[in-house]
Amino acid sequence: MEKLRKHILKFAKDLEAIIENTYDGLYITDGDANTLMINQAYERIAGIKREEVLGKNMRDLVASGVIDRSVSVEVIDKKKPVTIMQELRNGKKVLVTGSPVFDEDEGAIALVVTNVRDITELMELKDKLHERTLEANRYLAELDKIKILQQQKIKFATKSKKIFEILELAIKAAQFDSNILIMGESGVGKGLMTRLIHESSSRKDQPFIVINCAGIPEDLFESELFGYDPGAFSGASTKGKKGLLEVADKGSVFLDEIGDMSLRLQSKLLRVIEEKEMTRLGSTKTVKLNIRIISATNQDMPILLEHKKFRQDLYFRLNTISFIIPPLRERTEDIIPLIQYFTERLNERYNMKKHFNPQTTQLLMFYPFPGNVRELSNIIEQAFLISKNDLIEVEDLPLHVRGAVDSQRILIDSENRSYNEIVNLMEYRVLKNAIDKYGSTHKVAKNLKISQSTIVRKMKKLNVRPSDAD
Repeated sequence: MEKLRKHILKFAKDLEAIIENTYDGLYITDGDANTLMINQAYERIAGIKREEVLGKNMRDLVASGVIDRSVSVEVIDKKKPVTIMQELRNGKKVLVTGSPVFDEDEGAIALVVTNVRDITELMELKDKLHERTLEANRYLAELDKIKILQQQKIKFATKSKKIFEILELAIKAAQFDSNILIMGESGVGKGLMTRLIHESSSRKDQPFIVINCAGIPEDLFESELFGYDPGAFSGASTKGKKGLLEVADKGSVFLDEIGDMSLRLQSKLLRVIEEKEMTRLGSTKTVKLNIRIISATNQDMPILLEHKKFRQDLYFRLNTISFIIPPLRERTEDIIPLIQYFTERLNERYNMKKHFNPQTTQLLMFYPFPGNVRELSNIIEQAFLISKNDLIEVEDLPLHVRGAVDSQRILIDSENRSYNEIVNLMEYRVLKNAIDKYGSTHKVAKNLKISQSTIVRKMKKLNVRPSDAD
């Protein structure tokens, strides 16, 4: 018997040593939530001395603010294990798991054993990992942006600092769903910029719908834009039709030449933007829309607003982000890269090896390109197709380009000429090109808006004698 008693005492002492030396904190209460035991690890983790809690009820400890929440109480209430995350008053973050120990005879909870694990360092590591992940994602996003910029540099064939700034802004804006307004003269590349925004956005795999606000007749525009239900108007399809806005759902809508939209349709478009819904013609049901609107115009929007030809509220809705693409004459550094780009495209299309000689390229640098990049593309293709050799010469350029450039060069090369010589030479070029183009002095006079007698007199003075002039 004595031997058994010693064995029990030794076991109890060993058990107490195990509990005290466990790395995790242990907190034991009875079935009424009275504190029976805590170990050294709990004191270390929680910063609470055992004399503060031993013999005290957990509900009282919560009420007095010693702890903010008691897992033991929750275990007793729910009669099942409970795990929570907790931040202690010393700032440490802990994972707390309370488990019930049931009385075998009565089935009631006899003890609640709570394990407290310090996860402060683990959470700090998690936070650091999260920060590193965010940083890595930022680097990846920056690399993606650089990659896209390099791709678009090739597509835009640009060396212009201004265009690079616009490309960067466009790619950044593409990451959001804000409406964008692009302004600039005809032919500067507004449509190309719009497609770049769509392809750089999260909507790139969704529809990209182009709507030319100047190209659709007014009486058809509304049905094209909003669609219609069967029998909505005379001649309507018996099956009805989806509008272009509805077709573009989840994608992007490009409203080209938005400045030409009628005030009546502007009002309806404003409702679409504000309510994110539309109604087909002949219907009373609304259709929810998830679209991103990108608009473009070659008109002076402030003037349209001043003359009340464009709604100010719609302008502000469309103009969340805006930029102006400069004309080609303001970024002449792009002319040579564009010539090379368009020539390479044509060589690929026709399986040829043509190229512009330096004199022809240099001459194009003097041309003002009123039609911008679109006109340059047309000039390059025209010269490419009519040239008889692989080397494209000055003579292969359109006549109006050579005439305009000659006038520019006269001014540039005027250092050793008198004023009268420069004026006479420019008049000669103008008259010679006009006669070659129109064929008669009557037509020349009409287009230059001067009298025929003046034309005849100046031709005689400047010795302009084309064979087909009357």
